[in-house]
Amino acid sequence: MPRNPPTGLRRLRTHISQRRRWVAVLLACAVGEAVAQSGSWLLVREAINEGIVPRDEHALGLATAAYVLVSVTGFALFGVVIRGMAKFGQELVLGLRRELFDHLTSLSLRYFSEQRAGWIIARLTSDVDAISDVLSQGLPTLVTNSVLLPAAVTALFVNDWRLGMIALVVLPPALIITRRFQTQSAAAQLEVRNRIAGVTAHVAESVAGMAVVQSYRRERAFDERFDELNVANREANFAAQRISSYFFPSIEFLGVVATIAVLALGAGVLPDSEIGTLAAAYFLLGLVFQPLQELSDLYSQVQSATAAMVKVSAVLDTEADVRSPAAPRDPGTLRGEIEFDAVRFAYGRNEVLHGIDLTIPAGGCIALVGESGGGKSTMAKLVARFYDPASGTVRVDGMDLRELDLHAYRRQLGVVLQDPFLFSGTIADNIRFARPGATDAQVAETAAMLGLDRLARRFPEALDHPVREGGSGLSAGERQLISIARALLADPRILILDEATSNIDRPTELLIERALDKLLHGRTSLIIAHRLSTVARADEVVTIDHGRIASRAAAA
Repeated sequence: MPRNPPTGLRRLRTHISQRRRWVAVLLACAVGEAVAQSGSWLLVREAINEGIVPRDEHALGLATAAYVLVSVTGFALFGVVIRGMAKFGQELVLGLRRELFDHLTSLSLRYFSEQRAGWIIARLTSDVDAISDVLSQGLPTLVTNSVLLPAAVTALFVNDWRLGMIALVVLPPALIITRRFQTQSAAAQLEVRNRIAGVTAHVAESVAGMAVVQSYRRERAFDERFDELNVANREANFAAQRISSYFFPSIEFLGVVATIAVLALGAGVLPDSEIGTLAAAYFLLGLVFQPLQELSDLYSQVQSATAAMVKVSAVLDTEADVRSPAAPRDPGTLRGEIEFDAVRFAYGRNEVLHGIDLTIPAGGCIALVGESGGGKSTMAKLVARFYDPASGTVRVDGMDLRELDLHAYRRQLGVVLQDPFLFSGTIADNIRFARPGATDAQVAETAAMLGLDRLARRFPEALDHPVREGGSGLSAGERQLISIARALLADPRILILDEATSNIDRPTELLIERALDKLLHGRTSLIIAHRLSTVARADEVVTIDHGRIASRAAAA
């Protein structure tokens, strides 16, 4: 369950704190660039007041040389800041995306059953992209202008304190407007993130179920739903831009007012000999409002990234329901005895197992039969420790599964599901998936045991035939054969077959039946099946009815 989540900005600060030295170097460069940019206009003042007005070529030459030196230094520092901040931002995004994906793979199946796939995809794609845009493109602007604003104000007072007071008069209303914009924009950008997530989720669901959509002629309904979500996304973006349309002109207007005030006051209080002071004040005032304007342009992007970071943090702060304990127990090499001891389990409020007591001896084979929804697959998922029981205990070799090192336990587990999932790659890659270190010879031998090599010969590449995501292009029987070969190559101590032959035609089933004897030999096996040919291989048949054991009998 989620903890009290830290804000997205707090999590970003955690990532930034890990690179404190690099940040300090870049901030020092940014300060140097801001001082150079502001100080150069003070040198312009000296060039005009001390060199041009009195026509002193020596003073003009010194001021000009100093101006060139300071400007070149500022340009060099600015280049370092731009490149450094861009690299820094991309490293942050790289670490964040890696952390997010690693965390997703560690979450329990319950999380994925409760969240739409498109919602999860939106976190990894559009939300991380929004953060990336700010960190790689907006971060240099944010840092340089945040330093330039106080530097320019300070330079204004050094230039002439009377003209500098104008900045103090104009800045408070600018900050008040900015604060109000922040509050309204944050809520608007969060709504934008919600709407784009809805669009992404609908697209992902539509693509995944396109065959069903077209079979039942529901294209128009799905188009209409997409239009609704797309329009809602557009309106959310319009609302965010409407807020910006009031804010940016207000800042621009305050800049115009401040410029008029500086010119009017300077003309009244400064003598002709200090015309350079007025010119410097005019340009320095531009440096005061330049950061405000650029930060304003950036702010909506920052708000969008902040809203995205809040959503990413919601995923990162979700704890896995099933995980290894703080001090996990090494299961060693399992014998494979499985025991259900008064096991109860519920999906939400719906309890599906009501006190199951069952022991499967090491090397034994139990077939679970019964009506769909009775709890058979749930029992298999508890053995795989995809879930933990609400009460009671599932043990292997007398050890509570919750005490074991989860990865060490699952390395000795093989699972074949009713709807196998194949990954993009080749047939051989998918067989090797559960045992990455297996050689080509071992893969070929496993395929031959199942007769999969003969089926693969219909492809020019044989076992190197490309497999598209999900196994499209292969028949249901071929996908299942590959899935079974994957489990066989893993050589598990405990094997779970969840309706593994239900989608296989009779010729393919004959191939599998010849391999099942080898597959099941010496392993503790839990079979969920309706076909008698599969059930007959079990030592005992257990009938599950509405979450309870209704009967037990030796297999015929």
